[in-house]
Amino acid sequence: MTTIAQNGASWREILSPQYASKIATLVLAVWLHASNSMLTATTMPSAVEEIGGLNLLHWTFALYLVGSIIAGASVSLLVVRAGIRTTMIHAAMVYAIGSVVVALAPSMPIVLIGRILQGLGGGGLMGLVYISQDRFFPSHFVPRIVACMSLTWMLAAFSGPMIGGAFATWGVWRMAYWAYAAQGLLLIVAIRALLPAENSDSAANSERIPIVRLFFLAAAIFLVSLAGADYDRLLSPLLVILGIISLVFFVFRDRDARSSRILPRQVTNLNHALGNGVLTIFLLCLCIMSFLIYAPTILIKLYGLTPFMAGLVVMVETVGWGGAAILFSGIAANKEPTLIRTGSAMILLGLIGLALTLPDENLWLIVIVALFSNAGFGMMWGYIIKRVVASAPADEKNRASALLPMTLQTGFALGAAVAGIIANSLGLSEEMNDEGIRVVAFWLFAGFVPIALLGNVFAWRFVRGG
Repeated sequence: MTTIAQNGASWREILSPQYASKIATLVLAVWLHASNSMLTATTMPSAVEEIGGLNLLHWTFALYLVGSIIAGASVSLLVVRAGIRTTMIHAAMVYAIGSVVVALAPSMPIVLIGRILQGLGGGGLMGLVYISQDRFFPSHFVPRIVACMSLTWMLAAFSGPMIGGAFATWGVWRMAYWAYAAQGLLLIVAIRALLPAENSDSAANSERIPIVRLFFLAAAIFLVSLAGADYDRLLSPLLVILGIISLVFFVFRDRDARSSRILPRQVTNLNHALGNGVLTIFLLCLCIMSFLIYAPTILIKLYGLTPFMAGLVVMVETVGWGGAAILFSGIAANKEPTLIRTGSAMILLGLIGLALTLPDENLWLIVIVALFSNAGFGMMWGYIIKRVVASAPADEKNRASALLPMTLQTGFALGAAVAGIIANSLGLSEEMNDEGIRVVAFWLFAGFVPIALLGNVFAWRFVRGG
């Protein structure tokens, strides 16, 4: 593994004139992606009332995710060809165009086109943020920078739904997307003014975008999203299996590619830190989606909470992640393995705790357990990023950086689908009695415990260098 600085950066260093403008640009890029994801939840109901398309509503989220993951997978290749600044400008432009398409959409199919464009732009921006962390800052800055990004995500989680809800309440839901198009253009100005220009690699300009491989990646996310959207006892598990096969095919086909490779070659090597780090991220991200998706419904039905109160409880997850990322961002390098092991164990214990407490109707205990579990992710996330990129060979660092958000979102997508299969296979419905809901609440978390345990195994292997 590449040598890692022993002392973390101070906030004074991070916010010095040399770096503050770059961080502000990256924060705006994260804001556009994170808050837009939350904004849609409160604007789309009003859109459906105006233009119809209720049967297509779930695809406004799924297709954004597909576009985001595809862009994240492609961005490392684009950076080699055009440089970070040019690629980020193009991503911001695609994002802004997608926002305009949604704002002008006369029907839900046009909204979906806009959402794909927004996903491509937003996912590209997130991949570029991760590459920029390695390119524009010393490696020991990364945990502090990740803390800034986590804080931005936390603020987006709170304000995104409220921003969308405000526009929808005023009867001008389209204005929300005009506002985000304007912010996309503002990001382009900031990129031009604040990020340094880079020379492209002329040798890489001849490489083509690997359309066939990206098709299999898109198919994997599409199939998994379809499985979670409309549950069928036979078809949904089959779609998940086909999605996993498509994902595995993409990974191994890309690893062996001679040109236009997206992933670092070490991604499937379980004797290398990079392979173990990526599997740690994927498995643990897969485990944490149940609370976000199903906790509001369970809290409303079992606890009698209002939708607003249930939403506040769920947002505790984001507070735990962002707060821990900030609190532990200055730890010395020799403490990083302990944080990664502890954080992964907290996620496992959190799943067990939620399986036991959510059916038991003890609201404050649920809040504490949710905070505890996501604090585990927050405390280790910056150090996993730092060490994964540090473990990559010099010519693979762009690929390793771009792989991280793609792995994160793919884990979330697959976890959401598996959670949907668990809930629907147990018969979750509006008519289900309280006892049945308790059974669902238990298995939505207990069912992921073996996966989290495996994630802990790879986390321990990761900090040992493979």
